[in-house]
Amino acid sequence: MFRVVVPVLGALWSAGFAPPAVAGAERAVEALFACDRTFFEVLSRERAAFRSQEVRTFFYEHQRIDIVKFDPPVEVLGLRLTGYRQALGLNYGLQPSSFSWGFQVDETPAGVALALSKYFPGETPFRGTMNMLEATRGFPGQPGKLFAFVKPTQAGETGAYMECHTGRNDLGDVEPLPEVEDLFFETWDSQSRWLAWIGGWLN
Repeated sequence: MFRVVVPVLGALWSAGFAPPAVAGAERAVEALFACDRTFFEVLSRERAAFRSQEVRTFFYEHQRIDIVKFDPPVEVLGLRLTGYRQALGLNYGLQPSSFSWGFQVDETPAGVALALSKYFPGETPFRGTMNMLEATRGFPGQPGKLFAFVKPTQAGETGAYMECHTGRNDLGDVEPLPEVEDLFFETWDSQSRWLAWIGGWLN
């Protein structure tokens, strides 16, 4: 029976049916486009598609940034996903003033736009520069929210961030952002996490 099942499954996948892990990653990426709470629900449900070996929390230019590295990277929809990134803009206020969440990919912003062209039809689906491309369709009633592909500015980072950005006034149903560990159920190094918090506030 085993020798019969394996070729049949292989034939189904080659005929256009993605393996479960790939299909789960596709659903998570597709849910990101709406930039609402649905994405976090789908990501939590499809977490098995993303294996993470490295998690970092650090501060950079008044932002608290949580990064989950995927090992191995996940190849889906013509993209190579290397991690998940979530950032809060602090600006010395009592509450975060800006928010971003999404995936890190190996491709350039232009490469991401090309790979996802079927999801963003039209003559000018994106606007911007080689360092940042923003989806033009926007979010009605939420002018401060955008979906974009951004070239990293931190030293040593390549590719692009494929993520949602918003200010506090346009968070909508996303507030508050979930804790990253709740999305991936990874074992975090609590000592390093607290050191990152302390170091960030001291700076």
